[in-house]
Amino acid sequence: MIHDVTSSLPKFKTLRFTQGLNIVLADRTDKSTLTDTRNGSGKSSLIEILHHLLGGKADPKSMFRQPPLDEHWFAMTFDLAGQRVRVQREGATPGKVTVTTFTDDGAVTDEETISNEQWKRRLAAEVFGLTEEGDWAPSFRSCISYFLRRQSAGGFQTPTKHFNQQMTWDIQVNLSLLLGLDVELARAWQRLRERERQMETLRKAAQGGAFGEIVGNSGELASELAVAEDELNRLAASIADFTVIPTYATVEAEVTRLGQRIRALNNQIISDREYLAQLQNNLDEVHTTRPAGLAELYAAADVQLPQVALAAYDDVQAFHDSVIANRRQYLDAEIRRITNDLATNTAERDRLAEQRSGGLRLLASGGAVETLLELQRDVAKRQVRVEQLRNRYNNAVALESQQGELRVERQRLAAALTRDLAERQQVLRPAFVIFERLSQRLYADQQHGRLVINATDNGPEISATIPRGRSKGITNMQVYCFDLDLITLWSRKERGPGFLVHDSHLFDGVDERQRASALQLGAEYAAAEGFQYIVTLNSDETPKELPDGRVIEDFVLPERLTDHGEDGGLFGLRF
Repeated sequence: MIHDVTSSLPKFKTLRFTQGLNIVLADRTDKSTLTDTRNGSGKSSLIEILHHLLGGKADPKSMFRQPPLDEHWFAMTFDLAGQRVRVQREGATPGKVTVTTFTDDGAVTDEETISNEQWKRRLAAEVFGLTEEGDWAPSFRSCISYFLRRQSAGGFQTPTKHFNQQMTWDIQVNLSLLLGLDVELARAWQRLRERERQMETLRKAAQGGAFGEIVGNSGELASELAVAEDELNRLAASIADFTVIPTYATVEAEVTRLGQRIRALNNQIISDREYLAQLQNNLDEVHTTRPAGLAELYAAADVQLPQVALAAYDDVQAFHDSVIANRRQYLDAEIRRITNDLATNTAERDRLAEQRSGGLRLLASGGAVETLLELQRDVAKRQVRVEQLRNRYNNAVALESQQGELRVERQRLAAALTRDLAERQQVLRPAFVIFERLSQRLYADQQHGRLVINATDNGPEISATIPRGRSKGITNMQVYCFDLDLITLWSRKERGPGFLVHDSHLFDGVDERQRASALQLGAEYAAAEGFQYIVTLNSDETPKELPDGRVIEDFVLPERLTDHGEDGGLFGLRF
């Protein structure tokens, strides 16, 4: 139980609690004005102080690190694992807490300043028996939040969630612990969901983009890998048969030179053959040339140029015969020369071609060291490519097979969860019965509420409902019954926090009769089960007495909060 909450703030209203039901009341005083409001009296801030002292986060935006609270400490004395302990935390050093342990008569037995993380580990072990940490393990902070719900976090919206953005795994794992289910099964479900998420991300990435080149389709990759391996094997075989020629560069240069000379000779031979053909045509024309018509030409000249003295016909004939003879002699000489050149060049070409063929045969039988090194580099590149393809193929096969394995694993876990729930019926029976009885006491004229735990294909599904629970008041009472159920279960184990704290927001929209019944039930169960029930309320929304006739005032703390002035609230100042 909590014994007191105090602070170094000069006007802070120290709250001292007792066993059973404790009501922190916010009064509207005679001096209150229309602008005063009990929403600023500090009722919800009490919940924040308790969270702060029980390991809550204190980031730079936390009210405990903002002026004027950052210069002061807050402290709480409470029972922890059978010992009375006082924890103190300052806004200036939020990462540390001072823990003091007392004997039954109030003497200090131990005092140490530890980190907030160490404090949370101690609380986890001594309150809920939590010693294991790691991914998706139950945590003290999440478990304690079911006993200290925050309105600001959406803690009253549904029974199974203490804040509105709470993840499915967090709900399943921590409620499995609180209700007595197999926590490791709930963690296994989250590990499965995480693997499925990774597989889905990988599958989407493999469909395109740069990552698609890392994985791919196993069928396509199998074909591509086979082709790449075949090319690598053929190239490796070529290297195995490769012969290194020491004078490869010299032979290669000589073959190149001979090729160039052969091409030049071929060009010359073609040119000479064309010239020879032209000479032979000209020679044929010379042989067929006749002086026909010369007499007629001469006669015509005599007619046309009667006044011109022309050469004698015989002289002209002799001159013409001389020109033809000279032309024939020149053509015969050119034909002989070109014929000789053709024979010489053809013979040279054939000789060079044979010599070049020998060089080519030598080069074909092997190669230079540089060529071998280049081939080896090519093999190395292809080996890397093959290895990449093989890895991609293996990844694709693994991806496709794991998707099937995950479906099988989901079915296996669902079957295991079904068996586990059946085996734990006796363990779960008190939780079912307590919730039903609480809802029956609150709504006797309606169908009773039910706490239900189902095995689904997404892990344990936990619901706590009261029929016609769509109204805000009935929804809040579902939360009330669920929380009272949890604190009762843990009190019977003689573990847990030993207290349950409800903010006045829990009773918003709740019918006056149910509000009075809820307070009476809290008082009865707290007394019977040995836990402490702390409630913050507004005075005008608090019934005068409980249904059994007990006066509410008997449960109200002496230190009251008011809505009047700067110092009426819990902190003794407004900020």
